[in-house]
Amino acid sequence: SEVVLSGWDSTGVERDSRHLVGLAARIAQHEFDHLDGVLFTQRVPNQNFLVPQASFDARNGWARDWPSQGSYNTLLGELCDEK
Repeated sequence: SEVVLSGWDSTGVERDSRHLVGLAARIAQHEFDHLDGVLFTQRVPNQNFLVPQASFDARNGWARDWPSQGSYNTLLGELCDEK
């Protein structure tokens, strides 16, 4: 993931662009999504990635193919879409 941020300060002076990658880019995109009215659930590529927090907290007890194939081995903050 990567984004480039550019813009102007409160006096109209253009600010230096910033290139963000990885988690910083995902966080910036998430915050801009709030401004555009986009919800996290609208960005998820597959509804199987949406699990209640209580279920996620108990992920050590998940079957290897629940809630989707490969999710057991997916690191926190990553998405897995193995078939």
